[in-house]
Amino acid sequence: MPFTRIALPAGKTTAFRQVLSTLLHQTLVDFFDVPQDDCFQLFDEYAPGLRVFPPHYLGGPRSEGFIWFHITAGRPRSVDRKHQFYQHLARRLSTELGVRPEDVMITLSFTQPEDWSFASGSPFHWPQEKPL
Repeated sequence: MPFTRIALPAGKTTAFRQVLSTLLHQTLVDFFDVPQDDCFQLFDEYAPGLRVFPPHYLGGPRSEGFIWFHITAGRPRSVDRKHQFYQHLARRLSTELGVRPEDVMITLSFTQPEDWSFASGSPFHWPQEKPL
């Protein structure tokens, strides 16, 4: 049940955002075991001057094409899974959209099931397993 805020420079096309959305979600499905229909994303586009970031801090050099993914997920993943996710997302964005890997930043936050309400003010409960 991840929710992702995607901060990117203004002016990206609808087609670019759609492909980016698909690549992100498929990478979450592949490496975070997210169900195929569990896709919640919010794009935040910023005009020049409304994003402040150091070009060389812990990576880079970052360009004006810099994209930041902040993912909030409901259950923790192993360090290895996180690293695989980071690498594959950056690779897919580079291959499919021409996004420079140096321009991809990802942060993760994890929450508990009781921190989510998907609709109607009802708290989230993991689906019960069906008896065999």
